[in-house]
Amino acid sequence: MIPRYILIWMVGVLIFLGILLIFSCNAEETTDLWFLVSSYEDTQISSYDLAMFLTAHGYQATPREAYVAMKISGKEFYLAPNEASPGLADILMAPPKRSEETHSSDKASESKSQPIRASYSLEIKKDTTYAKSNSREFKEGVRNAVLFPLTPYGMCFDGSSRMGKIYTSLGYHVIYMYNPDNPKGRGHEWVLVEDDNNGNSWQAVDSYYGIMEINDYYWAPYSFPKYDDIKLILPQWQV
Repeated sequence: MIPRYILIWMVGVLIFLGILLIFSCNAEETTDLWFLVSSYEDTQISSYDLAMFLTAHGYQATPREAYVAMKISGKEFYLAPNEASPGLADILMAPPKRSEETHSSDKASESKSQPIRASYSLEIKKDTTYAKSNSREFKEGVRNAVLFPLTPYGMCFDGSSRMGKIYTSLGYHVIYMYNPDNPKGRGHEWVLVEDDNNGNSWQAVDSYYGIMEINDYYWAPYSFPKYDDIKLILPQWQV
């Protein structure tokens, strides 16, 4: 007979793998969805209004009693209006357990919804390419400011946060870069450091490898000026 603690461990592993599978199969699409709903505010939005909003942005969404059901690449997701919380909705792994009485406003015939783009999301850029610095002196300064690898392999989020603090403390301007689908299913974050003396040019830096010259590091699906902006991009799952 299998000991109980082993069964509990196995269940935990299966739940974790399920979450990982859902996220990894649809990383970029799910990230785009989260960025959309986290970039707007509307405290009065209903499930029907939310479904119309998502449909207008190219998603197939079906309103339910207190949430919206939708599929991305065959995987089902659930979005529940979050009222006064940031963004339009929470993204869920299972339908929320709420009564019809609690959310009777979802069936109101007259819509009061007015989604407004949140100002904090406007600084996040999509699909932007940055110019590479050609200054050898600048590159050496960026290289020598940090001892690489700064963090172990696979800890790019922590590494980017630490690099941002280091370079900012030295007077550099930093932009954070994020690709949700490379490596596949995991995503990767790194930073660009601005070369002020050479007209809006940059040096890419990876927290494990150090300074990077390959062109892939000068483009990303998302780039943003503050580290905490990643919360508007990286899906925050509600279980």
